[in-house]
Amino acid sequence: MSDQSSESVRINKYLSQAGFGSRRKVEELVLHRRVQVDGETVEDLSTRVAPDQVVKVDGRTVHRSRHTVVFALNKPSRVLVSESDPDGRPLAIDMVRHLYSGRLFSVGRLDFLSSGLLLFTNDGDLAQALMRPRTAVEREYVVETSDPITDEMMDTFLAGVTIEGVHYRVARYRRHAARRVSIILTEGKNREIRRMFAHVHLRVRRIYRNRYGPITLGQLPEGEARPLTTSEIERLRAAITSTRPRNTRPAGGHRGSGPSRSNGRPRGTQRRRGGR
Repeated sequence: MSDQSSESVRINKYLSQAGFGSRRKVEELVLHRRVQVDGETVEDLSTRVAPDQVVKVDGRTVHRSRHTVVFALNKPSRVLVSESDPDGRPLAIDMVRHLYSGRLFSVGRLDFLSSGLLLFTNDGDLAQALMRPRTAVEREYVVETSDPITDEMMDTFLAGVTIEGVHYRVARYRRHAARRVSIILTEGKNREIRRMFAHVHLRVRRIYRNRYGPITLGQLPEGEARPLTTSEIERLRAAITSTRPRNTRPAGGHRGSGPSRSNGRPRGTQRRRGGR
């Protein structure tokens, strides 16, 4: 193999940038002896790859992409976030494929019935970092329900609830109407919002994500996607490094048609009456 150089990268980073997932996931490819560099099977995770070397996975030559791309999709309801579906349901990834021919990773998921902002990137490490619980990147959702949402229900969500052994908690919320609130979460647990509202016996009619970290959906039409600008990608990366620790959320919040409520302030200063 070639000597290391300033242009060389570790094998796990190379494979991640070639679209094989996060560095942690691609390490499994090396450990299972599925990777070759210049015809030699790689067994050492510290192996570095120079620009003139040929890398193969399962006998197929792969190339790294040094340019990070991120796409924002306005996912419609009844569209699946998956690579494939045996039942033939429409896939969110198919709404982005025309913009990029390489491997893309979804940044978290939206369940089949939920809609709104969904990010895709060719950078597996970036996707993993944005989803990692300890980075606490905010996700904002608009939730509409069949019956009024009481302050007591939202206080329960701010304090946190444990359902079937899993703890769920809302970071902040803002009321728009008796049956409509914006909720901010800092983790992406499976069907988190639906499970919390079911816990208080309230049926969810619609969940719509309008923000992921600093990226908002804006006026992007439903079913359409757009590439993020370089500035927006830089802001996403900054959100990963600048987010507060999970248990030290800022007090208060922004105001819309109703005041914001946070679990970062003493409960007595959060109480608000009316608005139903």
